[in-house]
Amino acid sequence: MKTLTNQIVLNLLRKFPLLADVPDEDLALLANESTVQHYDREQIIFYQEDPCDRVWMVYSGRVKIVYHDRDGREVILELISPGEVFGGAVLFFPSQPATAKAMEPVTLLNFPAQAYSRFLLNRPAVILKLLRMLGARHLSMINMQTMVGERVERRMAHILLKLAIRVGRETSEGRLISIPLSRQDLADMVCTTLETSIRTVSRFRKDGVLETRRGGFILIKDLDRLRQMTE
Repeated sequence: MKTLTNQIVLNLLRKFPLLADVPDEDLALLANESTVQHYDREQIIFYQEDPCDRVWMVYSGRVKIVYHDRDGREVILELISPGEVFGGAVLFFPSQPATAKAMEPVTLLNFPAQAYSRFLLNRPAVILKLLRMLGARHLSMINMQTMVGERVERRMAHILLKLAIRVGRETSEGRLISIPLSRQDLADMVCTTLETSIRTVSRFRKDGVLETRRGGFILIKDLDRLRQMTE
């Protein structure tokens, strides 16, 4: 953990869209109780069933939310991007419903759940932004759940389309998903085996839908075709 001055923490908090309209004097109160931490790739931030005593915000990097089922299998439920909040304390859960891992090197701010509760109490505009953010995330998870009985190809297309929209950037060759993804990452998101994940991505590549790049990056060459595969 690296100790930073309150002014530096305040400057970091100002950059979060969720807090964009909060007056500096109010942000200063939150900064006084905030901690900045850095995590390496695959490092655990908190475990499933840990107490929900803090709220987390992503400043840089991305976090994956992972559920461990009874068979010990990991299922990636969601990816949390810069500017977003996560952790069960966001919704006042008593314990964490899933594990949070750094998907890449990340810088996070966190503060006690009690401070978060006090902060929200008189700030309806922040609550509204938060509900919209969490609503979009929840809808995405519902959409994925409705596809559990679908073929792996359709589920994979849904995940890749979601990633292309959320964390993709336009290039002259197509839309590049800007985070490295292993075949195991994709298997965990799609709820399938590693072997099936490899075969499905290879099939998409042969069909001209995507191209794999060094370092685990994926270029979506035909976004319309990918969208059609989800319908």
